Amino acid sequence: MEPEVEINEGGLNEHQKRHLRVTCQYVDKLLADIESILNSSASKAAFPRYVLDVSPAQRRTLEDYIARIRAQLLRVLESQDIYREPPSIPASRAVHVDLGSIDIALFELKPRYMRGYGPVPEDLAREVEGIVGELQGLVGKLNRFVLNRTDQDFKARLERLSETKEAAQLLATIERVVASRGLVEFRPTIASILDRMEDRSLEIAVFGRVSSGKSSLLNSLLETQVLPIGVTPITAVPTRIAYATEPKLTVWFADRPLQTVPADRLSEYATEQQNPGNEKRVSRILLQLPAARLRDGVTFVDTPGLGSLATGGAEETLAYLPRCDLAILLIDAGSTLTPGDLDTLQALLHAAIPVHVLLSKADLLSSADLERLLQYVGRSITEQCGAELPIIPVSAIDSHRYMLDRWFQAELFPLYGRASELRSQSIRRKIGALRESVAAVLRAQGERSRAIPDAERERIRQTEATLRKITGKLEQAGPEIETDLQRLKPMAWKALEDSAGRVLAQEGLNSERTIPVGAVFRDDVLRAVRREAQEIHERLQTLAEDAAIALSSAAETLDLPQPAADEDDAHLLRGMPVFEPGPVDLEFRPPRLVLRLGGPFAQRALARRLESKLRNQLLHDVEVYGDVLKVWCESSIGQIKRWFASQADSYRAQADRLLGTAGASSHQDDISQDLKQLADRVRT
Repeated sequence: MEPEVEINEGGLNEHQKRHLRVTCQYVDKLLADIESILNSSASKAAFPRYVLDVSPAQRRTLEDYIARIRAQLLRVLESQDIYREPPSIPASRAVHVDLGSIDIALFELKPRYMRGYGPVPEDLAREVEGIVGELQGLVGKLNRFVLNRTDQDFKARLERLSETKEAAQLLATIERVVASRGLVEFRPTIASILDRMEDRSLEIAVFGRVSSGKSSLLNSLLETQVLPIGVTPITAVPTRIAYATEPKLTVWFADRPLQTVPADRLSEYATEQQNPGNEKRVSRILLQLPAARLRDGVTFVDTPGLGSLATGGAEETLAYLPRCDLAILLIDAGSTLTPGDLDTLQALLHAAIPVHVLLSKADLLSSADLERLLQYVGRSITEQCGAELPIIPVSAIDSHRYMLDRWFQAELFPLYGRASELRSQSIRRKIGALRESVAAVLRAQGERSRAIPDAERERIRQTEATLRKITGKLEQAGPEIETDLQRLKPMAWKALEDSAGRVLAQEGLNSERTIPVGAVFRDDVLRAVRREAQEIHERLQTLAEDAAIALSSAAETLDLPQPAADEDDAHLLRGMPVFEPGPVDLEFRPPRLVLRLGGPFAQRALARRLESKLRNQLLHDVEVYGDVLKVWCESSIGQIKRWFASQADSYRAQADRLLGTAGASSHQDDISQDLKQLADRVRT
């Protein structure tokens, strides 16, 4: 039986109208495909599909017919009272989806996926990783540009930077030249400089031994009681304290998404008592408070008590230090100066971080005792560290609050303005380097017609290959280091076995007394884990140095300015978490059978018997540290990648232009005018 169809005597029914509209839409899509074919010669496609055998006159005729067909389609629809639906898909979303598909296709070019088509030689795997990394980097930047569309508010953002007017005007001139010439490789650098111009932050880190009064001082300074006092902080997770209109706490974890909770829950995540051994796997803490002394973009950092960290080696200590503009070292007046305090101060000075030395809990001493202690501490610092630093007595209790306020007003507050000055100098250096790079590219475009000798072309190709290899190394670094991190726990187990062997050898085969093994096992595991962590740090440091050398060589070959050496680009690997397990109080009496067996069997048997006692403490600490270190490694590799790509892209683009594979920029006759404007802006 035929289905009933609604009959509209005055015209087409709804089904027929829909069929007519869809058919017209399909015809319009095919017409767009024809236009794409006609425009293929202007698209500069890397893999052209069509041989354009249509003359200009024929093309104009085709375009006229297409216009007439479209006009007729619209009249047909109007005659039947069929109206076009307005477009509903944002172009940016469609581009974003296509770029996502491109990114997936590129990811599947990685060697581990290409092995399905046959083995990939090891010497080529890194080059393939570099190819994928280069292409994914460009696609990612284009995708971020589509999503963020930062160019739309570029002028408005610059106008808000009234205190850096000259720098903002020069950056605006550079941006105009970059936009008009299509020099997209410079856009990430422009965005980075603009972000830095808007960032008015000053980071001040507070160092000191456990119970030296760091949290009490910060509570008093910021007029709050949120920071926990009289507790042991978890190891290697500093608490950053910044401004917000309402108090809140944001916690990052190594194994799950971040959480935002009330500020008064800080103790749950930042103390050994409520987060023993960092069992919650906290990797970062940000506390935001409506404190007046945080309003100007100041961030304080409450570091964990250094304990034995400072004696763990200068390089390790330096790796631990957070990236900060100023350090405050607290020395406990109740226990005077220690070798650990001096080692920490030496590490800070070695890192070129300005230091203020404060003598905390000064209220405990009489005036005479305080004066003697100040002289002793100052003299010791001069003799041991070779630095003459003022030692300022402070106290966090209300009766002596004036000491802390006096120091803040006289010493710390004036640095806020100094930090702004230093930041402005850094910005001017970055903009100057960017101007030189853009000018060099413009000059090269002006000389585009000159023939490049074969030897020079080969050097340029070798430069491209070197940059690609560094990109490949960066792409491989993450999986390789993740594999290394998986060895931490087996390494700790091996250290326990070795410790057990030494204990058996030292105690003899007939010993019946209880053996204190906790400290021995802890120290052996600590040394093994720290050694592996230090090797990872050195590998990443070498990778960053190789990247810097490759950039410098590329700049020389391409006759471009050298990468700007700036403090903002330094210390890419700072802030490495340090393994510092808690004390292990363990005594053990080995069974007679184990002692009689002796040799490797007894060694392994003893380690296995002790593993159950240590698993919930020492081995758990190793596992947590591995998770936190993994997060730090991923972040550090990402920083190196971004830093390298921000400069390497401009070198790649210049190489592309010199080799003649990139399209020449339009308006070549205006290059000299652009160069003149860049030079004039610098003089003004």
